[in-house]
Amino acid sequence: MKLKPQEIYHVYNHGNNRQRLFYEQENYLFFQFKLKQYLSPYCDILAYCLMPNHFHLLIHGNDNTIIPFMKNRDQTNHADANPYVFMTCFAHGMKMLLSSYAKAINKRHQRSGSLFRQNTKSKCTSSDDFTLDYSLWCFRYIHNNPLMAGLVDTPDAWPFSSYHEYLGTSPDPICNTRLGKKLLRLDMNELIDYNQYEVPDYIKSRFF
Repeated sequence: MKLKPQEIYHVYNHGNNRQRLFYEQENYLFFQFKLKQYLSPYCDILAYCLMPNHFHLLIHGNDNTIIPFMKNRDQTNHADANPYVFMTCFAHGMKMLLSSYAKAINKRHQRSGSLFRQNTKSKCTSSDDFTLDYSLWCFRYIHNNPLMAGLVDTPDAWPFSSYHEYLGTSPDPICNTRLGKKLLRLDMNELIDYNQYEVPDYIKSRFF
């Protein structure tokens, strides 16, 4: 996953064979904790939504996103061991997020095997040309996902997304909402009313 600073990306993954990722409220909360632990240090999370069998993230790359993760080539820990780069800290954080969550879920629910699909997808939504920047559409899509799936009637009725952070009602925010409002040119009226917007099919096919 090669991300660049100052770009916005839609990052997402599904349960393997579209199986459930979250079985109970504690699972959602645990994933949110891991999201803050493993990804927040290496990007600006602008939006997220956790669905029963998949998740969506909208992230902004920063200088920390491309920091190389160093692993010791010599596992004997000799003083003269030469480190080498094999992935960025963001990529390693994503790997740790998914693997630690999967391990905990497998143990709690007495299951085995892969929980997530093998490759997490990332698509750049930002552009220097405002008319080609689909980040706001992605922001809308992410928060409206529970509504489109028939789980709730309004975005604020779904507790496991960043919609509440932008309304200022989340007790433990994960997102950089100040940056999100700036980059996406949000105002409160649009945030409240934007669930009326339908994401065009040509955008869905390209980014989702």
